[in-house]
Amino acid sequence: MARTVGAILDEIAELSIEDQEMVDEIVHKRIIEGKREEIYADYQAALEERKQGKTKSGSVGDLFADIG
Repeated sequence: MARTVGAILDEIAELSIEDQEMVDEIVHKRIIEGKREEIYADYQAALEERKQGKTKSGSVGDLFADIG
């Protein structure tokens, strides 16, 4: 059963302040963890691209020389 964000927020509003704070803390921690997982996935993808020779390394001067 799909619920809307508004419906979920309405249900949370019915909780005590303490329980609302607990929900806030849990959601905040899950968001942080999700961002960490995204960063790690991006890192793994970058490592794979480097392994496959799809990336270069160099200085800022090298970058400008390549695009100029």
